[in-house]
Amino acid sequence: MFKARWLGVCLGSSMAFAQTLVDLRTQTKSVDFSAANSTKPFQTGTILPSICQVGAMFYKTDAAAGANLYGCTALNSWTLESGTSLPGVFQNAGKILSTDGTNYIWSSLGGDLSGALGTALVVQIQGRVVSSAQPSSGQVLSWNSSNNRWEPATPSGGSGTTNSTGASATAQLTDFAVASLNSSNLTVGANCSTSSPCTARVGANVYQFTSGASVSLGGGSGFAYFYISSSGSLTVGHNLSLTCNSGCVAQSGITAFPPDSIPLWIWSATNGSWNPIGTDERAFLSTKNLIPGLGIATTDQLGQTMVAIDPTVVSMQVGAPGTSSTACTQGSWATDQSFYYLCVANNSWKRVALSSW
Repeated sequence: MFKARWLGVCLGSSMAFAQTLVDLRTQTKSVDFSAANSTKPFQTGTILPSICQVGAMFYKTDAAAGANLYGCTALNSWTLESGTSLPGVFQNAGKILSTDGTNYIWSSLGGDLSGALGTALVVQIQGRVVSSAQPSSGQVLSWNSSNNRWEPATPSGGSGTTNSTGASATAQLTDFAVASLNSSNLTVGANCSTSSPCTARVGANVYQFTSGASVSLGGGSGFAYFYISSSGSLTVGHNLSLTCNSGCVAQSGITAFPPDSIPLWIWSATNGSWNPIGTDERAFLSTKNLIPGLGIATTDQLGQTMVAIDPTVVSMQVGAPGTSSTACTQGSWATDQSFYYLCVANNSWKRVALSSW
Protein backbone atom coordinates (compact mmCIF):
# COMPACT_ATOMS: atom_id res chain seq x y z
CA MET A 1 0.00 0.00 0.00
CA PHE A 2 2.82 2.40 0.83
CA LYS A 3 4.56 1.58 -2.44
CA ALA A 4 1.43 2.30 -4.45
CA ARG A 5 1.00 5.72 -2.89
CA TRP A 6 4.63 6.65 -3.55
CA LEU A 7 4.32 5.56 -7.16
CA GLY A 8 1.27 7.84 -7.62
CA VAL A 9 3.12 10.81 -6.21
CA CYS A 10 6.04 10.22 -8.53
CA LEU A 11 3.84 9.88 -11.58
CA GLY A 12 1.95 13.07 -10.68
CA SER A 13 5.17 14.98 -10.24
CA SER A 14 6.46 13.76 -13.56
CA MET A 15 3.32 14.95 -15.36
CA ALA A 16 3.49 18.37 -13.69
CA PHE A 17 7.06 18.97 -14.80
CA ALA A 18 6.13 17.91 -18.36
CA GLN A 19 3.86 21.08 -18.98
CA THR A 20 5.64 23.64 -21.34
CA LEU A 21 4.71 27.30 -22.23
CA VAL A 22 4.70 28.15 -26.00
CA ASP A 23 5.96 31.48 -27.40
CA LEU A 24 3.83 32.03 -30.55
CA ARG A 25 6.11 34.82 -31.72
CA THR A 26 9.31 32.69 -31.90
CA GLN A 27 8.18 29.06 -31.79
CA THR A 28 5.64 28.97 -34.64
CA LYS A 29 5.68 29.58 -38.39
CA SER A 30 1.95 30.18 -38.75
CA VAL A 31 -1.02 30.28 -36.43
CA ASP A 32 -4.52 29.32 -37.57
CA PHE A 33 -7.36 30.12 -35.16
CA SER A 34 -10.14 29.49 -37.70
CA ALA A 35 -11.32 26.33 -35.96
CA ALA A 36 -10.89 27.58 -32.40
CA ASN A 37 -13.96 27.74 -30.18
CA SER A 38 -13.10 31.34 -29.28
CA THR A 39 -10.24 33.84 -29.61
CA LYS A 40 -9.27 37.01 -27.74
CA PRO A 41 -6.20 38.42 -29.52
CA PHE A 42 -6.45 41.89 -27.90
CA GLN A 43 -6.24 43.23 -24.41
CA THR A 44 -9.67 44.20 -23.13
CA GLY A 45 -10.99 46.47 -20.43
CA THR A 46 -12.59 49.83 -19.72
CA ILE A 47 -9.42 51.83 -19.05
CA LEU A 48 -6.57 52.19 -21.51
CA PRO A 49 -3.30 50.96 -20.00
CA SER A 50 -0.85 53.72 -19.12
CA ILE A 51 2.02 51.76 -20.67
CA CYS A 52 2.09 50.24 -24.15
CA GLN A 53 4.51 49.25 -26.87
CA VAL A 54 4.05 50.31 -30.51
CA GLY A 55 1.84 47.74 -32.27
CA ALA A 56 -0.20 46.70 -29.22
CA MET A 57 -4.01 46.73 -29.52
CA PHE A 58 -6.71 47.32 -26.91
CA TYR A 59 -10.45 46.58 -27.07
CA LYS A 60 -12.35 49.07 -24.87
CA THR A 61 -15.40 47.17 -23.70
CA ASP A 62 -17.42 50.18 -22.51
CA ALA A 63 -17.04 52.23 -25.74
CA ALA A 64 -19.64 52.45 -28.52
CA ALA A 65 -19.40 50.00 -31.39
CA GLY A 66 -17.15 51.39 -34.11
CA ALA A 67 -15.23 53.52 -31.63
CA ASN A 68 -13.82 50.88 -29.30
CA LEU A 69 -10.59 49.65 -30.92
CA TYR A 70 -7.32 51.40 -30.03
CA GLY A 71 -3.79 50.94 -31.29
CA CYS A 72 -0.54 51.92 -29.62
CA THR A 73 0.89 54.23 -32.31
CA ALA A 74 3.74 55.60 -30.19
CA LEU A 75 5.32 54.61 -26.92
CA ASN A 76 2.58 54.75 -24.25
CA SER A 77 0.23 56.53 -26.68
CA TRP A 78 -3.12 55.04 -27.75
CA THR A 79 -5.04 56.11 -30.90
CA LEU A 80 -8.63 55.26 -31.82
CA GLU A 81 -8.41 53.05 -34.90
CA SER A 82 -12.08 52.71 -35.79
CA GLY A 83 -13.56 54.87 -38.56
CA THR A 84 -16.23 57.53 -38.05
CA SER A 85 -19.71 56.54 -39.14
CA LEU A 86 -21.31 58.57 -41.96
CA PRO A 87 -24.82 60.03 -41.79
CA GLY A 88 -27.56 58.22 -43.67
CA VAL A 89 -28.43 59.03 -47.29
CA PHE A 90 -32.23 58.78 -46.92
CA GLN A 91 -33.99 62.02 -47.99
CA ASN A 92 -30.64 63.64 -48.80
CA ALA A 93 -30.77 63.44 -52.60
CA GLY A 94 -28.81 66.17 -54.39
CA LYS A 95 -26.88 67.18 -51.28
CA ILE A 96 -23.14 67.06 -50.72
CA LEU A 97 -21.32 65.51 -47.77
CA SER A 98 -19.40 68.11 -45.79
CA THR A 99 -18.09 68.64 -42.30
CA ASP A 100 -18.46 71.35 -39.69
CA GLY A 101 -15.08 70.44 -38.22
CA THR A 102 -16.57 67.95 -35.79
CA ASN A 103 -19.23 65.91 -37.61
CA TYR A 104 -20.10 64.86 -41.14
CA ILE A 105 -23.29 66.49 -42.41
CA TRP A 106 -25.33 66.62 -45.62
CA SER A 107 -25.54 70.14 -47.06
CA SER A 108 -27.54 71.70 -49.88
CA LEU A 109 -25.97 74.03 -52.44
CA GLY A 110 -26.10 77.62 -51.29
CA GLY A 111 -24.51 80.99 -51.77
CA ASP A 112 -24.56 81.92 -55.46
CA LEU A 113 -25.60 78.38 -56.56
CA SER A 114 -29.05 76.80 -56.69
CA GLY A 115 -30.47 73.43 -57.74
CA ALA A 116 -29.22 69.85 -57.70
CA LEU A 117 -25.49 69.17 -57.75
CA GLY A 118 -25.44 67.91 -61.34
CA THR A 119 -27.61 70.73 -62.70
CA ALA A 120 -26.60 73.62 -60.44
CA LEU A 121 -27.26 77.16 -61.70
CA VAL A 122 -25.42 80.37 -60.86
CA VAL A 123 -28.29 82.58 -59.70
CA GLN A 124 -26.16 85.28 -58.06
CA ILE A 125 -22.70 86.82 -58.26
CA GLN A 126 -21.39 87.74 -54.82
CA GLY A 127 -24.95 87.88 -53.54
CA ARG A 128 -26.31 90.01 -56.39
CA VAL A 129 -29.09 88.46 -58.50
CA VAL A 130 -28.41 87.34 -62.09
CA SER A 131 -31.29 87.74 -64.56
CA SER A 132 -32.62 84.58 -66.21
CA ALA A 133 -33.19 86.46 -69.51
CA GLN A 134 -31.76 84.81 -72.64
CA PRO A 135 -28.74 86.78 -73.96
CA SER A 136 -28.17 87.65 -77.61
CA SER A 137 -24.97 87.17 -79.58
CA GLY A 138 -22.32 89.72 -78.63
CA GLN A 139 -23.99 90.80 -75.41
CA VAL A 140 -22.18 90.92 -72.08
CA LEU A 141 -23.29 90.53 -68.48
CA SER A 142 -23.84 94.05 -67.18
CA TRP A 143 -25.09 95.50 -63.89
CA ASN A 144 -28.48 97.25 -64.08
CA SER A 145 -28.73 99.57 -61.08
CA SER A 146 -32.40 100.30 -61.83
CA ASN A 147 -33.39 96.63 -61.54
CA ASN A 148 -30.63 95.90 -59.02
CA ARG A 149 -29.42 92.79 -60.86
CA TRP A 150 -27.01 91.47 -63.50
CA GLU A 151 -28.53 91.40 -67.00
CA PRO A 152 -27.42 90.68 -70.58
CA ALA A 153 -26.69 93.96 -72.38
CA THR A 154 -25.11 95.21 -75.58
CA PRO A 155 -21.79 96.99 -74.87
CA SER A 156 -21.96 100.75 -75.25
CA GLY A 157 -21.12 101.74 -78.81
CA GLY A 158 -21.54 98.18 -80.13
CA SER A 159 -24.22 96.56 -82.28
CA GLY A 160 -24.43 93.31 -80.36
CA THR A 161 -23.13 91.33 -83.34
CA THR A 162 -19.43 92.19 -83.36
CA ASN A 163 -16.71 89.70 -82.43
CA SER A 164 -14.08 92.36 -81.78
CA THR A 165 -12.30 92.44 -78.43
CA GLY A 166 -11.22 95.28 -76.18
CA ALA A 167 -12.98 98.31 -74.80
CA SER A 168 -15.92 99.74 -76.70
CA ALA A 169 -16.14 102.94 -74.67
CA THR A 170 -13.65 105.34 -73.09
CA ALA A 171 -15.07 104.57 -69.64
CA GLN A 172 -13.88 100.95 -70.00
CA LEU A 173 -10.23 101.98 -70.40
CA THR A 174 -7.95 101.62 -67.39
CA ASP A 175 -5.39 104.28 -68.39
CA PHE A 176 -5.43 107.07 -65.79
CA ALA A 177 -8.64 105.67 -64.25
CA VAL A 178 -9.45 107.08 -60.82
CA ALA A 179 -10.97 104.73 -58.23
CA SER A 180 -12.00 104.94 -54.59
CA LEU A 181 -10.17 102.90 -51.97
CA ASN A 182 -12.15 104.29 -49.06
CA SER A 183 -13.66 107.57 -47.90
CA SER A 184 -10.20 109.10 -47.47
CA ASN A 185 -8.12 107.71 -50.35
CA LEU A 186 -8.32 107.61 -54.15
CA THR A 187 -6.02 105.93 -56.67
CA VAL A 188 -5.24 107.15 -60.17
CA GLY A 189 -3.62 105.07 -62.91
CA ALA A 190 -3.33 101.95 -60.75
CA ASN A 191 -2.83 99.81 -63.88
CA CYS A 192 0.02 101.91 -65.29
CA SER A 193 3.19 99.81 -65.23
CA THR A 194 6.59 99.44 -66.86
CA SER A 195 5.29 96.69 -69.15
CA SER A 196 2.08 98.58 -69.91
CA PRO A 197 2.70 102.31 -69.40
CA CYS A 198 0.03 104.98 -69.60
CA THR A 199 0.92 107.65 -72.16
CA ALA A 200 -0.16 111.21 -72.81
CA ARG A 201 0.83 113.59 -75.59
CA VAL A 202 1.31 117.30 -75.06
CA GLY A 203 2.25 118.97 -78.34
CA ALA A 204 5.22 117.11 -79.80
CA ASN A 205 6.10 115.46 -76.46
CA VAL A 206 4.82 112.06 -75.33
CA TYR A 207 4.98 111.33 -71.60
CA GLN A 208 4.93 107.82 -70.12
CA PHE A 209 3.64 106.93 -66.65
CA THR A 210 4.83 103.55 -65.34
CA SER A 211 3.14 103.62 -61.92
CA GLY A 212 -0.04 104.89 -60.37
CA ALA A 213 -0.56 107.43 -57.63
CA SER A 214 -2.69 107.84 -54.53
CA VAL A 215 -4.45 110.90 -53.17
CA SER A 216 -5.28 111.28 -49.46
CA LEU A 217 -8.00 113.67 -48.35
CA GLY A 218 -7.30 115.70 -45.24
CA GLY A 219 -10.60 117.55 -45.04
CA GLY A 220 -12.97 120.03 -46.62
CA SER A 221 -15.77 120.07 -49.18
CA GLY A 222 -15.18 120.76 -52.85
CA PHE A 223 -13.68 119.23 -55.97
CA ALA A 224 -10.46 117.57 -57.13
CA TYR A 225 -9.51 117.90 -60.80
CA PHE A 226 -7.22 115.17 -62.15
CA TYR A 227 -5.31 116.19 -65.28
CA ILE A 228 -2.04 116.05 -67.21
CA SER A 229 -0.39 119.46 -67.09
CA SER A 230 1.30 121.10 -70.09
CA SER A 231 4.64 120.10 -68.54
CA GLY A 232 3.62 116.41 -68.49
CA SER A 233 2.87 116.06 -64.76
CA LEU A 234 -0.02 114.03 -63.35
CA THR A 235 -1.68 116.78 -61.35
CA VAL A 236 -4.55 117.00 -58.88
CA GLY A 237 -5.92 120.55 -58.77
CA HIS A 238 -8.25 121.21 -55.85
CA ASN A 239 -9.88 123.56 -53.38
CA LEU A 240 -9.62 121.00 -50.56
CA SER A 241 -7.03 119.79 -48.08
CA LEU A 242 -5.28 116.82 -49.73
CA THR A 243 -1.87 115.31 -50.42
CA CYS A 244 -0.41 113.28 -53.31
CA ASN A 245 2.23 110.61 -53.06
CA SER A 246 5.31 110.69 -55.30
CA GLY A 247 3.26 109.71 -58.35
CA CYS A 248 1.33 112.98 -58.65
CA VAL A 249 1.42 116.69 -57.86
CA ALA A 250 -1.21 118.46 -55.73
CA GLN A 251 -2.07 121.99 -56.88
CA SER A 252 -4.29 124.08 -54.62
CA GLY A 253 -6.60 126.87 -55.69
CA ILE A 254 -7.84 125.07 -58.82
CA THR A 255 -11.59 125.25 -59.52
CA ALA A 256 -11.57 124.18 -63.19
CA PHE A 257 -9.34 122.37 -65.65
CA PRO A 258 -6.54 124.66 -66.89
CA PRO A 259 -6.93 125.47 -70.63
CA ASP A 260 -3.59 123.83 -71.50
CA SER A 261 -4.27 120.59 -69.57
CA ILE A 262 -5.54 117.14 -70.55
CA PRO A 263 -8.62 116.49 -68.35
CA LEU A 264 -8.89 113.06 -66.71
CA TRP A 265 -11.39 113.01 -63.85
CA ILE A 266 -13.39 115.10 -61.40
CA TRP A 267 -14.06 113.82 -57.87
CA SER A 268 -15.95 115.67 -55.16
CA ALA A 269 -15.66 115.56 -51.39
CA THR A 270 -18.10 116.46 -48.64
CA ASN A 271 -17.15 117.24 -45.04
CA GLY A 272 -13.76 115.55 -45.26
CA SER A 273 -14.89 112.41 -47.10
CA TRP A 274 -14.66 111.48 -50.76
CA ASN A 275 -18.05 110.91 -52.35
CA PRO A 276 -18.66 107.35 -53.63
CA ILE A 277 -18.13 108.03 -57.36
CA GLY A 278 -16.44 110.59 -59.58
CA THR A 279 -16.91 111.82 -63.15
CA ASP A 280 -14.81 110.44 -66.00
CA GLU A 281 -13.58 113.35 -68.14
CA ARG A 282 -11.21 111.36 -70.39
CA ALA A 283 -11.90 111.81 -74.11
CA PHE A 284 -10.36 110.21 -77.17
CA LEU A 285 -11.95 112.80 -79.48
CA SER A 286 -11.12 116.47 -79.17
CA THR A 287 -10.61 119.64 -81.18
CA LYS A 288 -9.12 123.07 -80.66
CA ASN A 289 -9.85 126.13 -82.77
CA LEU A 290 -7.56 129.12 -83.17
CA ILE A 291 -9.43 132.40 -83.56
CA PRO A 292 -7.16 135.06 -85.10
CA GLY A 293 -7.13 138.51 -83.56
CA LEU A 294 -6.69 141.84 -85.35
CA GLY A 295 -3.80 141.71 -87.78
CA ILE A 296 -3.42 137.90 -87.48
CA ALA A 297 -4.42 135.32 -90.09
CA THR A 298 -4.59 131.49 -89.77
CA THR A 299 -4.38 128.85 -92.48
CA ASP A 300 -4.92 125.06 -92.03
CA GLN A 301 -2.55 122.91 -94.06
CA LEU A 302 -2.17 119.10 -93.74
CA GLY A 303 -3.40 119.00 -90.17
CA GLN A 304 -1.32 121.99 -89.11
CA THR A 305 -2.44 125.54 -88.45
CA MET A 306 -0.19 128.31 -89.74
CA VAL A 307 -0.41 131.59 -87.85
CA ALA A 308 0.86 134.68 -89.67
CA ILE A 309 0.48 138.46 -89.80
CA ASP A 310 -2.40 139.64 -91.96
CA PRO A 311 -0.65 141.89 -94.51
CA THR A 312 -3.92 143.62 -95.33
CA VAL A 313 -4.00 145.01 -91.80
CA VAL A 314 -0.38 145.10 -90.68
CA SER A 315 2.28 146.63 -92.96
CA MET A 316 5.30 144.42 -93.56
CA GLN A 317 8.85 145.79 -93.52
CA VAL A 318 10.91 144.70 -96.51
CA GLY A 319 14.25 145.61 -98.00
CA ALA A 320 14.71 149.05 -99.53
CA PRO A 321 13.63 149.01 -103.20
CA GLY A 322 16.12 149.70 -105.98
CA THR A 323 13.60 151.51 -108.17
CA SER A 324 10.08 152.86 -107.88
CA SER A 325 8.77 149.78 -109.74
CA THR A 326 10.47 147.12 -107.64
CA ALA A 327 8.02 144.29 -106.83
CA CYS A 328 6.02 144.93 -103.68
CA THR A 329 2.69 144.37 -102.00
CA GLN A 330 0.58 147.36 -101.15
CA GLY A 331 1.24 148.44 -97.58
CA SER A 332 4.82 147.18 -97.42
CA TRP A 333 7.44 149.63 -96.25
CA ALA A 334 11.20 150.01 -96.08
CA THR A 335 13.85 152.41 -94.88
CA ASP A 336 17.53 153.19 -95.29
CA GLN A 337 19.78 155.97 -94.08
CA SER A 338 18.29 158.48 -96.53
CA PHE A 339 14.67 157.61 -97.28
CA TYR A 340 11.45 156.05 -95.95
CA TYR A 341 9.76 153.95 -98.69
CA LEU A 342 6.07 152.99 -98.92
CA CYS A 343 4.47 150.61 -101.45
CA VAL A 344 1.36 152.61 -102.36
CA ALA A 345 0.17 149.99 -104.87
CA ASN A 346 1.42 146.64 -106.02
CA ASN A 347 4.89 147.18 -107.55
CA SER A 348 4.71 150.96 -107.05
CA TRP A 349 6.89 152.76 -104.49
CA LYS A 350 6.95 156.28 -103.08
CA ARG A 351 9.69 157.68 -100.88
CA VAL A 352 10.35 160.61 -98.64
CA ALA A 353 13.69 162.00 -97.54
CA LEU A 354 14.65 161.58 -93.90
CA SER A 355 15.77 164.57 -91.87
CA SER A 356 17.10 164.98 -88.35
CA TRP A 357 14.97 166.19 -85.43
